[in-house]
Amino acid sequence: MKTSGLAWVIVLIVMLTTAVAEDYHIGSGDILEISVWGVPEMSRTVTVRPDGKITLPAVGDVVADGVVPMELSRRIATVIKDYVKQPVVTVSVQDIRNNRVYVIGGSVSRVFDMTHQMTLLKLLSELGDFSNADLRKAYLSRSGNKVPADFFALYFKGDLSQDTALQAEDIIFIPSNLTNIVYVLGAVNTPQPIQYVEGMRALDAILGAGGFSDFARENSVSIIREGEEKIGIDLRKVRRGQDIEQNVLLLPGDYVIVDESLF
Repeated sequence: MKTSGLAWVIVLIVMLTTAVAEDYHIGSGDILEISVWGVPEMSRTVTVRPDGKITLPAVGDVVADGVVPMELSRRIATVIKDYVKQPVVTVSVQDIRNNRVYVIGGSVSRVFDMTHQMTLLKLLSELGDFSNADLRKAYLSRSGNKVPADFFALYFKGDLSQDTALQAEDIIFIPSNLTNIVYVLGAVNTPQPIQYVEGMRALDAILGAGGFSDFARENSVSIIREGEEKIGIDLRKVRRGQDIEQNVLLLPGDYVIVDESLF
């Protein structure tokens, strides 16, 4: 009777300790610790084979792939009950080698082991700094196919409709934003490429390049955009508050050229 009571105590402990990993699904390559209370010869560390099975003494193969640790504990207890009276089985995951998500690109390269359910937003939150990333061009690949998701709208605008649950072997590509450059040339104090940011306008780029030089013609500024004709703008009117529409929105790859006065 005491043994039975102790067994129930152990069952409760097992339930509590495995509840933390209750949503983790075991997969091939994972290393498991199998403990059978009171039967040390049946307790061992095993690796889930590529076929999704583990091998235990006396009972042979048991399918482990795709189930949570608690369910595997029940399966093992069922198959060994002919050998062990009132078996109490604990399954713990010692090393996760199955539920991996790969993040690659010019701005970041990491491998995540998912020990619990993970969504795209949660993963982006763990990555943190995206100052060198282009989320507009980022995408999620699953089994060779792109999964629809707007990373920029999800992370920066809070559009939760773009969130999605991640799966093992998902690949997330986040390119560098080094292609998001605006080039500022001509009569500015420090002609240089400027990092493009959302909402950047012509005057913003010029100020980022040190502002107009002493010989700049503020009323003669050109925007050169791929695939379009040259856009001429008058930023002198903008600075005077006369025509703010002249301060056009820029796109990545634009060239902002400030003409220089001859006198």
